[in-house]
Amino acid sequence: MNEIKIDKRILNEILDENTLKIEIAELINSVIDNELLKDEPDCDLIDECIDILDNLVNDDYSNVIPFINKTYKGRFSKKVWSILVACAIILAASIGTVAVGYTVEKIREQREAEKTTATTVTTTTTTTTTTTESTTAVLPTKLIISFNSAFKDEYVVGEKFDPNGVIVKIEMSDGNVKTISAEDFEITTDKNFGKEEKYETVTVKYEDLTETFKVRVLRDEDTKVLNSIYAAFPDDFDFRTDDINNIDLEGMEVYAVYSDNTEEKVSEGDYTVETEILPDGRTAMITVKHKSVYAQFGIRERVQGDNNE
Repeated sequence: MNEIKIDKRILNEILDENTLKIEIAELINSVIDNELLKDEPDCDLIDECIDILDNLVNDDYSNVIPFINKTYKGRFSKKVWSILVACAIILAASIGTVAVGYTVEKIREQREAEKTTATTVTTTTTTTTTTTESTTAVLPTKLIISFNSAFKDEYVVGEKFDPNGVIVKIEMSDGNVKTISAEDFEITTDKNFGKEEKYETVTVKYEDLTETFKVRVLRDEDTKVLNSIYAAFPDDFDFRTDDINNIDLEGMEVYAVYSDNTEEKVSEGDYTVETEILPDGRTAMITVKHKSVYAQFGIRERVQGDNNE
């Protein structure tokens, strides 16, 4: 195998026109640049590159050739590699300390700036998160009413409301739902609940929230319920009057009719009488009321020419 001999003349020609004067520095810088472009740079390798550049600044070339051999071995042909190694020895002494020192300082400044930026971003993110959590309040927004098998939705006249089986939940502003214990919410009904056949409204209240539902009150077959009333008059009662504004209802009696087909006379103090004069000015509509039912009849003013029938 032939040996390649490189003398000073050949090296000087290679170094002409500054083609290789900064080759070693550029090789080392290329390693640093490639690492900085990675998502996860090899910080140990970058530190080693900086140490090599520091060695060049201090005219210490003992680690330059081993580093180039380790980092770039296999990337060039043997002949070219021999030339580069030879050039490295000479160039190590020729590279200006200013250029290498500048490169080292720039790399250090860049790394410090990256560390400062990362710290700033982390601090800002933490502060924002803490502020958001401290100002968020979870509040109840809606009542949700449901029932289990113990709930009673139909009652017989005379029965009282039974709150068993009513389940109350609240929906919070964050979307969560939780069940409220029976002692923490209030259920109310009308004071006359269960006294007559109808649908009754039940109100549920928790803090400032309210919700309603209905139950049905039915008449039991054996329950005596008021159906209607009527007014009865003596046989000689005249449904005509001389003064439409002063009607005499003496002798009138009021009777209540119940669901079991029985009737009872209503005491005078247990019903009311209302009089309405109709637009013709000669007729009055009489309304008799007792509890939730009423009866009506008319009285007409007598005029000249009317017979006594």
